Amino acid sequence: MLGLIVATGTTSGCDRAADAPQLNPDDPIAMRATITAIESSLQSARFSEALRIATRLTEVAPQSCEAFELLGRVEIALSLDARAPLAQQTARNAAAAAYKRAVELCAPSAGLLNAAGVAAQSADDLAGAVGFFARARELDPTNPQHPLFQGLALMQMSQFDAAGVSLARARALDPQSPWVVAALSGLALQQGDAPRALELAREARLLDPRSDELRIAEAKALRKLARHQEVLTLLLALPERARLTEAIAWEIAAAHESMGDPTAAAEAWAKWAEFCGTAESALDAARRWTLAKDPIQAQTWSMVARQRGAR
Repeated sequence: MLGLIVATGTTSGCDRAADAPQLNPDDPIAMRATITAIESSLQSARFSEALRIATRLTEVAPQSCEAFELLGRVEIALSLDARAPLAQQTARNAAAAAYKRAVELCAPSAGLLNAAGVAAQSADDLAGAVGFFARARELDPTNPQHPLFQGLALMQMSQFDAAGVSLARARALDPQSPWVVAALSGLALQQGDAPRALELAREARLLDPRSDELRIAEAKALRKLARHQEVLTLLLALPERARLTEAIAWEIAAAHESMGDPTAAAEAWAKWAEFCGTAESALDAARRWTLAKDPIQAQTWSMVARQRGAR
């Protein structure tokens, strides 16, 4: 969901940071030039530069809603780019604070409230997120995204009845949305109705057969029903590159483990750990190789984890 707020860009950026224009909050041309400089830095993935300018902008224009909204976007870009969990969470918390301030400074649009909700949710402020999504829905009552996101946040809070009401509202607004149906599948699973969850997950996939991500909901329902071979059939049908997401790699590894093949589980997870490059994934790879009784691989991945900053 964070990617809905800011496009982080795919280019590497250059080492030389461009100087920001002279900041003058009373000069609309200078302010627009500064905002353009931040946008340019974001687009070319010069996130540290973007943060420096955006932070300065909020200092010289502390009553500017746009300045804080832009700072929030920069912090989200930093959170998506970070590898270390602490750096990720620090940036998410900063993004949530910036968006909250932006909402306080102006009469917010539904889009700003939705973005503030996503930022709050990423910072584990679920109650705050629910509130932002509810306000967005009031301003934009025909948009199914607001009750969908509200329902997902309520699910995280284990408020399943309220989540069901919100997701039902989203589905009434857009009956053909596979993401709403997938969310309803997740709700059914949390409420202990795995057969219904599987039915809904498959319905979601029929609505968008090309989506790899929608297979995850089906895999979760199959796992709950102990149909582990079907999980593997479902997910191993994907190209190897498509399997390199944390959720898919986890489901594949879990299925192998449940079928008594810890080596295959470790191999599946190690591919993800190599791809994503985090210390946490390497530690989990070491744990899985230990379960597979392969001390050499376990030691290798423990060393990789330390190289990536694990303590």
